[in-house]
Amino acid sequence: MISGMTKVAKIAISLPVETLRAVEDIRKSSGVSRSALIREAVEHWLRARETSPQDQRYIQGYLKTPEPNDQTGAVAAAATARWREWE
Repeated sequence: MISGMTKVAKIAISLPVETLRAVEDIRKSSGVSRSALIREAVEHWLRARETSPQDQRYIQGYLKTPEPNDQTGAVAAAATARWREWE
């Protein structure tokens, strides 16, 4: 939640009926208002989109010097070596 929130703006949004039903189910079971639930969801989405400084450095480093294909192939092979066959 936004702590110390002093200014708010009202908006109108359009949602598919099934999405609204899901929102209402969650809202009712959690006991929060629709505005609070949607505000929390939007804030969560915004935080998830932020890239940490460490991640930004990794991305920039990778863009400058990506791993060679033989290394990524070896990592993928090692990661999947113990996977079982699909039945």
